[in-house]
Amino acid sequence: MADVSSVGVVTPKVTTLSLPEGVYRLEEGGTLPRVDVMWESCGLEKPENDNVVFICHALTGDAHVAGIRPGEQKPSGWWEGMVGPGRAIDTNRYRVVCANVLGGCKGTTGPSSVNPATGKPYGSAFPRFTMSDTVDVYRALLREIGVGKLVALIGGSFGGMQVVDWITRYPDEMESAAIIASSVSLNTQALAYDVVGRAAITDDPAWLGGDYYGEGDGKGPVKGLAAARQLAHITYLSRDLLQEKFERNLQASWLEKGPEFQESRARLFKTMFQIESYLGYQADKFINRFDANSYLQITHAMDRFDAGARYGSLAAAFARVKCRTLVVSLSGDVLFSEEQSREIAGGLLAAGKRVSYCHLEIGTGHDAFLTHIDDLSKLVSGFLGTPEPDVRAWQKRHYAKMVGMVPEKARVLDIGCGKGTLLNILREEKGATGNGVEIDIPEFEAALADGNDVLWEDADEKLSLIPDGYYDFAAVSETLQVVKRPRELLREVLRVAKEAAVSFPNFAAYRIRLTLGLLGHLPVSRQLPFQWYDTPNIHLITLKDFRKLCREEGIEILEVKAESRHLIGKAMLAIGLKNLGASRIICRIAKKRG
Repeated sequence: MADVSSVGVVTPKVTTLSLPEGVYRLEEGGTLPRVDVMWESCGLEKPENDNVVFICHALTGDAHVAGIRPGEQKPSGWWEGMVGPGRAIDTNRYRVVCANVLGGCKGTTGPSSVNPATGKPYGSAFPRFTMSDTVDVYRALLREIGVGKLVALIGGSFGGMQVVDWITRYPDEMESAAIIASSVSLNTQALAYDVVGRAAITDDPAWLGGDYYGEGDGKGPVKGLAAARQLAHITYLSRDLLQEKFERNLQASWLEKGPEFQESRARLFKTMFQIESYLGYQADKFINRFDANSYLQITHAMDRFDAGARYGSLAAAFARVKCRTLVVSLSGDVLFSEEQSREIAGGLLAAGKRVSYCHLEIGTGHDAFLTHIDDLSKLVSGFLGTPEPDVRAWQKRHYAKMVGMVPEKARVLDIGCGKGTLLNILREEKGATGNGVEIDIPEFEAALADGNDVLWEDADEKLSLIPDGYYDFAAVSETLQVVKRPRELLREVLRVAKEAAVSFPNFAAYRIRLTLGLLGHLPVSRQLPFQWYDTPNIHLITLKDFRKLCREEGIEILEVKAESRHLIGKAMLAIGLKNLGASRIICRIAKKRG
């Protein structure tokens, strides 16, 4: 990997959109006589602009995704660890563009901007806008700066919802998209947080109906905005992280200043706990950088967003998508749950789209996509990278019999796909498409980086993302013996696929019998390269046992291939003694008809 460093100084730019009709028309009927967009760009600029990655920022973010602001001494971008030379979004390869959202307060036209008609800030006169309006402003900006189709569109949280809107409404405008810790609409709990947060602002007497600019002390509804931020910040961190970080620890100042100070604070119903001090600190930072009206407008637009409403259903919306998509969820996320990300991934899969889904067990909550990005960086890097599968000749030989069972151009599911070797071979030799299933994150990352579409699923659980009969063929390679419930796995395999190939080590092979019978211990060999105490094989399968299980389950064995690396084993196979001679079995199976 290239040396990692900052993108250097990034100068913010403001572009005034061209308005052929003299006004910018919003989705719900409002108009704006002028729209300025604050944006930043870093990375490799090409005359063709065919290498652009557009990043949609989170709720209270801005255009400064990476680099050093003019006058600063060190990088301050909100995604500094993700964007830069040699990083996941590699600025040696891509031009990265990020813009402040419509209705914001970081340079793009919003409630605090001057209304040309009055010469004063819009305040309460700023028209309501939708998620689609924010996306359309981004699209207009890209046209202004000469950018056509995007290489990738990436967003987390509120930014991820913008990505969902964009890929469904304008499916031809991007090659790929990443949706991180987001959803197609807010759930009721998230709506409730926003309702309470907005009420804190609008109930603050200093809000003045939204026209507080230049009034009173000039600060506006800072108490309400502070309360809204404190409430929101609680949702950004997981319960476990809050507990680990603060527990019931006391503030040092509370203990140091003595009884008189403690009593004065207690009369205001302040507590002695560190969590209160932390939330106060976060609120103080926020009120100095964000506008209350922008918070009201943006959260209101987010609350009303529903990706499926425009088309009558989410399925109809996802049917429009054309790009390859990566969906990522984070453990401990209070705002955007794993189930909501799975809804996106499952919906895209059901619509026949190319999608990968991964759940990261980071454990720190929603803000992990900003603060703990090591694993996320590997996923994004692999997703954006140029696939270079390294398939060895011995690997092709190992999978040859299984590959021979797969129909040409089949849609294939590889359960327990590991690093994606079989998928790579099937893509090359059979023109196959489809997905891998893998729960080990490093192996998931490797399979994704090879250009495969991978689903983070536990083979011991139901493959709940996948519809019935979705695949032509499934591969279960050296997986059946390592899962806890092989019977249930076979049922799931033949629920989602018409046929399947199942391979497993045959523990009835003569060499295993001899080693165990004569030497009294389990063998260690190339086929079974594990000591008994660290083997992943928790079920000892034989061909006879597998046949018996298939009969009980109403499964038809269509074809059996047996393998042995040894002369004696091969001789036994030649005379039909498969259960005795084979060290590895590959069976093609299907549900019995009738």
